[in-house]
Amino acid sequence: MMSRPRAAIGGLYRAAPAVQDSVLALALLLPDLFLFSDFALPNVGLADRLLTVGYAVLGYAALAVRRRAPQAVFGYLWAHALGGELLTAAGVFDYSPTLALLAALYTVAALRSARLAALALAVVTVPVALSVRAALADVPAAERLTSLIGVACFYGLLNLEVWAVGRWVRAGRAAAVRDGLAVARAQEAVLSERARTARELHDIVANAVTVMVLQAGGARHVLRADPDRAEQALDQIESSGKTAVAELRHMLLVLRTAGERLAAEGPSFGLADLGPLLNGVRQAGLRAHLEVTGDPAVLARSVDLTAYRLVQEALTNAAKYAGPGAATVVRLDWARDAGRLRIEVGDDGQGIPVTARSELSTGHGLLGLRERVAVCGGTFDAGPVGDGGFRVAATLPAQEHFRREAAS
Repeated sequence: MMSRPRAAIGGLYRAAPAVQDSVLALALLLPDLFLFSDFALPNVGLADRLLTVGYAVLGYAALAVRRRAPQAVFGYLWAHALGGELLTAAGVFDYSPTLALLAALYTVAALRSARLAALALAVVTVPVALSVRAALADVPAAERLTSLIGVACFYGLLNLEVWAVGRWVRAGRAAAVRDGLAVARAQEAVLSERARTARELHDIVANAVTVMVLQAGGARHVLRADPDRAEQALDQIESSGKTAVAELRHMLLVLRTAGERLAAEGPSFGLADLGPLLNGVRQAGLRAHLEVTGDPAVLARSVDLTAYRLVQEALTNAAKYAGPGAATVVRLDWARDAGRLRIEVGDDGQGIPVTARSELSTGHGLLGLRERVAVCGGTFDAGPVGDGGFRVAATLPAQEHFRREAAS
């Protein structure tokens, strides 16, 4: 069970800054009065003591807002300390306000720029000099030089140390912020890499397995009636499996080595590979056609892969949801003037329904496509069209336009 003092300290730590600073002011007030005034001397009258306490409270009250307005509080307490020295010299009372000004100096050093902190350290020498002068008022002339050195070193080093602690605290906080940002960036990079890996695994495994399952189902239906067609489907299943295994092998090697050279040497897909992709879904029963308008441009490797994955995912979805026999069109529109490639993959939804299509879905295909396209700087859209059809579309930057944006 936590003791009461520890519980009180914990509660104070969690309190509002103004409450914490008010407690600090009360904690410094009494030591300041006992050490730097005649408040505790037996020959001082009650009126003089009340006057000293009242003047001290006028200064310490400002510490309650020291963190909200460090410069203003420092300026106020600097004037308060200066006034205390002048009133002491005039014989009103004997009080050299010290600790409140030190707290304000620390706050400016800890919360403000090096220029403002240095300015505060410079101007604090004025009340410090007056304090030294007041301390030497009753010292014999023979001892004044030695006392001057001692008192000046005491006040000077005290203010310098407090200021240095404030600057050290500021540097520590800045380092903590930098470390926190570095950790956040590292976590963001890890999450981004996990998302990218998940997208790649989905595109490699889910699409290949879906097409293989559909082809296997088609082969089973024609196995006796048309053995040649069933054999073609089995050949396509074997080819799809080998391709998927090769992609997985390359991906695992890249993940284990994190090597850019290895990534460049491994298998890479792009729009040039749409022929085998279309043949594969045709073997699964989809009536897929390719339409190209405009003059093709060279795409950046990442953009080319994204375009391929988009067509792959859209065709796989058409095979799953529209079903065998559905008419599907892949349109590539090369808008050279705008430096963009427009891709549309749409089906009419008029195929034979696949009974196990829900078992073939991972639920992440379109989400992964949207993320891929966004990374490349493109736009993505997908949704139902016509009477039961579905369309997936994206606009991607061509290489020339992509480089121009990266350089700007």
